[in-house]
Amino acid sequence: MIIRPASSHDHQIWARMLAQRHAPYGSQKEFLLEIGEWLDLPEPMRCWLAFDDDGEVVGFVDARVRSFAEGAPHGNTPYIEDIWVDTHHRQGGVARRLVAAVEDWARAEGYDWLGSDAALVNEAAHGFHGALGFEEVERLVVFGKPL
Repeated sequence: MIIRPASSHDHQIWARMLAQRHAPYGSQKEFLLEIGEWLDLPEPMRCWLAFDDDGEVVGFVDARVRSFAEGAPHGNTPYIEDIWVDTHHRQGGVARRLVAAVEDWARAEGYDWLGSDAALVNEAAHGFHGALGFEEVERLVVFGKPL
């Protein structure tokens, strides 16, 4: 297993995995455009890719520094935005290693806290985060209405 930061040559792969992670809410083409926008932000999104022993991409994590994150002890904090592992490679430590890559980056940048989130109904994600040492800091219900 190899975990490495995504390069500009990996944007198609990143976009494909985002489309799989968020299906059916976005296409690879749409996510490719978003990646371009994310990389132009003052605090750009970063991505790490996981490759199996055959060199196939089997997962990713992306993170960025947010100016605000619920539960953070201070402003400007790194935050995991997406994490996804191919179904055939789950339960094998891939996600754990991806999160470790984000933690290493955050520490190297001088941060001492990492945020993440999961849907209220995603109990598997809650357990995963707990197993990695995350603690629940807040529950949030989001509201909206059409205008």
